[in-house]
Amino acid sequence: MMINKTTRRSVVGALGGAGLVALQPHVLAQSNWPTRVIRIVNPYPAGGVVDILARLLAGKVGASLGGNIVVEARPGGGSTIGTDFVAAAPADGYTWLIATTSNAANMALMPNIRHDLLKEFAPVAQFAYTPNYLVVPASLPVSTLQEYVALAKKNPGKLNYGSGGIGSTPFLGFELFKHIAGIDVVAVHYKGSPPQIPDLLSGQLSAAYLSAALTLSQAKSGRLKILAVADDKRSKDFPEVPTLAEAGYGNAAVSPWFAVMVRATTPQGIRDRIELEVQKAVASPDLVATLEAQGAVPEFRGSSALQLKIEREIDGWRALVNATGIKAE
Repeated sequence: MMINKTTRRSVVGALGGAGLVALQPHVLAQSNWPTRVIRIVNPYPAGGVVDILARLLAGKVGASLGGNIVVEARPGGGSTIGTDFVAAAPADGYTWLIATTSNAANMALMPNIRHDLLKEFAPVAQFAYTPNYLVVPASLPVSTLQEYVALAKKNPGKLNYGSGGIGSTPFLGFELFKHIAGIDVVAVHYKGSPPQIPDLLSGQLSAAYLSAALTLSQAKSGRLKILAVADDKRSKDFPEVPTLAEAGYGNAAVSPWFAVMVRATTPQGIRDRIELEVQKAVASPDLVATLEAQGAVPEFRGSSALQLKIEREIDGWRALVNATGIKAE
């Protein structure tokens, strides 16, 4: 089962040779767009990684379009409140949703979800992803992922891990890892990842999936140990740490991606224009630098490839839900 396990293309690889999206006639037909402020809806709390990355993208695309783009946080309901808001907005290209891995997972975790991600929304473009790290406290007597799995198998139900809540990428990634590794580790839910850090450092938590921004300084100080990187390449900061694939658990490599989606009935010309602007932004060296400074990897994926990615992820998450019985609370 493949979950978010795609070949990671560098910005150069994604853009080089192919050039930017060609302007089609229907794009030119929408040349008067935009004429007013564009609103990007972040369905997560203000100040978090989604909010930060959305604002970086908004600044670059807004400058290119010659107009204002504002980011508005509408958190709650595991991203469903913000998603529902966009679903109710006019399909005119002035309201965008920042979608993530969790939006795809919600299709499997929430059987009564109000809005179908693939029927009511159109994928426009992915612009980044953030690699996760599987970490343990320095006090845990393991040095490799294989040793951690062995410890968990000797102590079923006695180890725990930090979760950002059901449906969050750290929760999804660790549940998938548990399923593939055949281990019983108990989830301890927090309101996001930052509150987990003190409990990890003290040893109250035995493991977690964390972003680079939360991991690297603690790992460099020796207070956390990184057992694996949820990516298909090693971290330049810790080149000695294997990827999950190298450790034998490649299908558990879940790292959150970030993409723009709009109402499915938004005119095709406007959707193509947004895709073009996102692609141009991801090719910009200054945006690349600022994204990387936030621990994100710039990665452009156009509408067709993003559609396929989301479809495959939804199928994968449904398979995990059927196999494990996990569901949203």
